Amino acid sequence: MNNQQEIATPDIIADKAVRSQNTLSETKKMTYTAVFAALAVVMKFIGQYLTLTPSFKITLIYMIWLMAAACLGIVRGGLVCFISDILGAFILPQGAINPFVVMGNTLYGVIAGATFKLVPIKNNYLKFLIMGVVCTGLCTCLINSAAIWYGYGYYETMSFGVYFVTFRTMQPIVAAINIALTMPMIPLLKKLKLLPDTKK
Repeated sequence: MNNQQEIATPDIIADKAVRSQNTLSETKKMTYTAVFAALAVVMKFIGQYLTLTPSFKITLIYMIWLMAAACLGIVRGGLVCFISDILGAFILPQGAINPFVVMGNTLYGVIAGATFKLVPIKNNYLKFLIMGVVCTGLCTCLINSAAIWYGYGYYETMSFGVYFVTFRTMQPIVAAINIALTMPMIPLLKKLKLLPDTKK
């Protein structure tokens, strides 16, 4: 019979306390999912008034998606992106919904959540930067650009490369603005115990 018990060292106690503080209940997860989705729709609406040219619209929805993915994880991060994208399409209709764009936007939250979870870095600022760069490259510049290029028939008149240079080169700038605006929100997210404490 093994009578050995785990010795409650200060490190173990502190680690358990951190995990307890940063573990959201299912009810809170549902609530924050709804809140982030609503905020994303609001940011999409605001973006309608920040249109500088037909190909340069400063949408701030990405900053909400990044925060949702980091705080809520892979599944709920993707869910926030999906819900806000569909709701935004109904509230601000701009033609038929492109299912491949919806897929790309949903993957934005999934990939961002996976990146935040898997990247072995303790610095949240650096994590958000990596999340933003990865999602901008894979989802915004590749998947969504290809979806629009093909879905709206641009492929009939120009190659994907020409389309991207002509219509999508401003997207990395928009993404950079979103990433920059996300950074000041990190202390607030930590204060609300939505982000894991990276200190030992």
